[in-house]
Amino acid sequence: MPAGLSSPFLLLVQAVWLLAPGLVAGAELARRDLIARYLVVPVAGVFGAVLSYAAVWIYLASRTAGEVYSYLTAGLAAAAAAGLALRPAYRRLLATVDVAAPLVLLYLLTLFLVTATFGCTVRPVLGALNDACHLTGLTGDNILPQLFADNVLNGHPRTPAWDWQPSARPPLQSGAVLMQTPVTGPGQFHFLGYQTLAVLLQVLCLPAVWALLRILRLSGYRLVAVLTMFVFTGFFVYNSVFVWPKLLAAGLTLTAYALLFHGRPGRSTWALAGVAAGAGLVAHAGVAFTLLPMAFLLLRRRPAGRHAGLALAGAVAMQAPWTAYQRVVDPPGDQLLKWHFAGVWQPAYGPDRRSLTEVLADSYGSLSVAEILHHKWTNFLALFGERLHGPHLAGPGPLGILRAEEMFFVLFALGVFNLALVPLLAAPLRRRLALVLDLPALKPMAAVAGLTLVIWPLLLFGPGDPGTSPTVFQGSYATMALLFVVLGAVLTVLPRWATTALVAVNVTWTTALWIVLVWIHHHAHWSYLALSGASWLALLAFLGWTARWLDVRVRVPAQTRPGMVSVAPATHHATRRRIVRARQRDPHRRVRR
Repeated sequence: MPAGLSSPFLLLVQAVWLLAPGLVAGAELARRDLIARYLVVPVAGVFGAVLSYAAVWIYLASRTAGEVYSYLTAGLAAAAAAGLALRPAYRRLLATVDVAAPLVLLYLLTLFLVTATFGCTVRPVLGALNDACHLTGLTGDNILPQLFADNVLNGHPRTPAWDWQPSARPPLQSGAVLMQTPVTGPGQFHFLGYQTLAVLLQVLCLPAVWALLRILRLSGYRLVAVLTMFVFTGFFVYNSVFVWPKLLAAGLTLTAYALLFHGRPGRSTWALAGVAAGAGLVAHAGVAFTLLPMAFLLLRRRPAGRHAGLALAGAVAMQAPWTAYQRVVDPPGDQLLKWHFAGVWQPAYGPDRRSLTEVLADSYGSLSVAEILHHKWTNFLALFGERLHGPHLAGPGPLGILRAEEMFFVLFALGVFNLALVPLLAAPLRRRLALVLDLPALKPMAAVAGLTLVIWPLLLFGPGDPGTSPTVFQGSYATMALLFVVLGAVLTVLPRWATTALVAVNVTWTTALWIVLVWIHHHAHWSYLALSGASWLALLAFLGWTARWLDVRVRVPAQTRPGMVSVAPATHHATRRRIVRARQRDPHRRVRR
């Protein structure tokens, strides 16, 4: 395992490789006023996803062509980085809070999580990736993208991984690994390069959440409070280091949501949103549970036919090649669908050749109406959780069970965010919502999350089996992120001292349960642990500074100061609030009084 001091440089190289071309594209779209600045980094993630997805097909066609493509994308990234550094318009954009802050947070948070993972192993020497303390006790799903990428490189893409058919799982994360083969391929950085890139892909959810919070027009300290509580949840920490690509899919889907529901109307916006949604599906198909209510709410708005067609075309362009591969090259590719929706699991290339429709008909046909209703009711109850006696996650004993409960059940995963019920039930606090956030923007987020929580338990077969029940990791992480955004924004109507206390409790609890206590009684690797502690401090310090950066000071004209003749107080406060919100949305915009 390379020394920990290589991690910051390796992360920088891989982040530039993945994001620099997309940052140029996003900057150009923002310069032309086609997207808001807070969408530049999420859009860069979409472009990185498209480049990664292309790598899958090029490597499948020819390893030589794939290696050429890898070096071409590296050169493109270097040229893009040079352009961002040398062009004044791009430098000014990169220096704005809505671009600089998400990028710095993306880097610091990824560095913290990667070094926290490699800082502790269950054996003296890391012989396999899942020897890391945080990655023990669940499954091997986190390394399936790496195994598929390795098999593609070796010319055997249809080789099963344990009992899993390769075509049963979407390939986007494998594409990113293939694109960066010079780093992630066999060699010194095989484990570290894969884990660093994969964690970076998951943490791309953070810029998308930033964009949603900016859409809600929260003040600086409120936005940072919600963001800090979100990244310091067991849900986010564990799913960022256990790198099944579910948070990656969530980030891409939330980018599509922001473009579709709050973007500036235009053909390019809708086409880009469709590509983002399609990229989410080829990262992890679980986001379909979120895309269904999104589509329903969009249709209620009656969008222009050409706009809807462009979005659909973008999504189909991403999904169709993989669907064709599943049906033609490596059939049937529906192993997970049969398990989740019909309760039938079989190993890869098993003897059961029934289609998904036939399996569904047989599974539901064997149940009475009362049994079907019982299955669905049990699924709804699973959202609220139950006390577990196993499995244990990232360690044994009661602490391992606590971590597992946060991973399994929606109610447990939300943690302190459940306290949002208090301001919703208290009329004085509820009336303050319109003063601290944009309620019309909050409502569709809440609607998408709420509808998903109805659709998801109804569609899964149930009951009891984690693969057929609405446990958190069998659903859409985009919905979970929306729940954190909506409930977190509601929590910020509490007095500032209460919000600060919740942030402190959440950071302390998660750091202790999910980081420090996992390290105890295992083999420590101090170069990584030192970097992990330093990046943790830097992350919290930068979050605090970002809150001050976001809160724009507004100069009140002299005639409105106390003791002087001024406009009516209500008018003055409304005008001042309008200026603050407008400048928070775009700090360089001039607002007419």
